[in-house]
Amino acid sequence: MEFGEWFAFLGPAYLVAVAVPLARIDLKQHRLPNRLVLPAVPITLLGQGTSASITGEWSRLGQALLAMTVAFVIGVLLNRFASLGMGDVKLIAAASLMLGWFGPLWPLVAVCLAFTLASLIVLPKVLLRRLSLKRSMALGPYLLVGIIGVFGVLPFN
Repeated sequence: MEFGEWFAFLGPAYLVAVAVPLARIDLKQHRLPNRLVLPAVPITLLGQGTSASITGEWSRLGQALLAMTVAFVIGVLLNRFASLGMGDVKLIAAASLMLGWFGPLWPLVAVCLAFTLASLIVLPKVLLRRLSLKRSMALGPYLLVGIIGVFGVLPFN
């Protein structure tokens, strides 16, 4: 990996820095505060823009922006029709920007990993009647694990 590419990790580094506070807040309050989620977008854009300027790989920035846009539109629809929280929508969009730089399918892998993990943990509780499907759940911690987990398996050249 050449020098300029390292700047693309500025957004993920920010996300790792705020992951624990985000997870704690979501578990206690069932919300992901804008003051922690929203800075991920300009920080990521700064890093990716710097990386694209140095490496000349502007198509990767376009790919990341497209991934974020698609994720946000789908997230808003899920918020409207399937009760996905807007904090989760914003987190997924920011993560899609971060991961989209590395490939168009990585955001999808992260979200699938998060929902799989959440299902594996929540489903037994529902079956044992320790948790009701009518109750909202904190999805943020699962999303954070999925996002950060994907960064652990990305193939770096």
